[in-house]
This record gives sequence, C-alpha cells and structure tokens, in this order.
Amino acid sequence: MSILDLLYFIILGINLMVSIVVKTQWKHFYYVYFLITMGVEILTLYFHGLQGLYNFLDIFSMVFFYFLFRERLVYKRIVKGITISLVIFSMYLMIVSKTSYSIYTGIVFCLYSVFLSLSWFHSMIASMESETLRITDRGLFWISSSLLMWSVFYLFRMTPMYWFNNRDPEFLYMLKYIFQIATILSYGLFLKGLTSKQL
Repeated sequence: MSILDLLYFIILGINLMVSIVVKTQWKHFYYVYFLITMGVEILTLYFHGLQGLYNFLDIFSMVFFYFLFRERLVYKRIVKGITISLVIFSMYLMIVSKTSYSIYTGIVFCLYSVFLSLSWFHSMIASMESETLRITDRGLFWISSSLLMWSVFYLFRMTPMYWFNNRDPEFLYMLKYIFQIATILSYGLFLKGLTSKQL
C-alpha cells in the first residue's frame, strides 16, 4: 500500500467517522455511503477478483446522490427520469461487459455526477433571492464541488486509458497518481460539506 493509498483510506475513514458523530447528518445516510465505499475498497484491495464490485458501487452511488439532491432541484421529474434511465443503462453495461469491472459504468456515473452537480448549482442560482444562507455555507455546495472535481479527473484518466497504455504508459502511470491526489482532495471537500451549517 502506497502513501497515497494510505491517505485515501484515512480521509475516507475521517468522512465515515464524521458522518456518524454529527447526528444532524444521520437522516442523510452518509454513513451508509461511506461504509459501502470503504467495504468495496477494502475487499478489492485484498481480493483482486472482486473488481466487479465497483460496478455496483457506481450504480449505488447514482441512486444515493439522486436521493440526496432530489428535493433541492428545480426539474425534479427530468432528473428522476435521467437517473432511472442511467441506472438501467449501467446495469446493462455491467451485464454485457467482458471484464470484471466495466469502466463504462464509471464513465456513466461521472457524467451523471457532473449533470447532478450542475443541476444543483442551477437550482441554487435560480432561487438565490429567497436564500438566507450563503451558497458556501451549504453542505451540498462542497459535495457538488467534490463530485465535479472527482468526475473530471476520472474521465481524464479512464477515457484515454487504453490509448495511453499503448502510446505512453509512463504518462498513464503519472495520471494514476494525479487521480489519487484528486480523489483525496475531493473527499476533503466532501468532509467540508459534512461539517457545514446546512445541507
């Protein structure tokens, strides 16, 4: 296990602990998200044959973040329809995949995360006049920023992965470290969201 792997598990563990300790966050079930994420990460670390669990984690994450964001969105029905469609599509991709983990489910989750985060930002801007809190005082601001950051770096790493593997494996190796750092920072933003005044 590298230093970056260790830092990743530390920040993930801190997020889990905070989601349990801060009672006001219990109703949002963050601890369920972090328990499942931590469980998948630990299992895949020690059992490489279980990489397919990431498919289920991607699908679970889409459903989790939909329920987290849904009440604060302007176009609820559109978002619901897109969520159901992408969950079904991800299940199909998982079934037809020739590898244990289909990076396509990860790409779908990333695109969905970008869409959901931008939808939340749009909803906040649309209701800015009636808001009493600054946008940065809201937990979902930091969580949306976290999802956007992680998704962009995931897409940048995974989409051209096979091309770089054949043309420039050293750059692909460097991308892995950049992505690990981005993941740690994104969970840092998530932690800020967990400790914010309001969801």
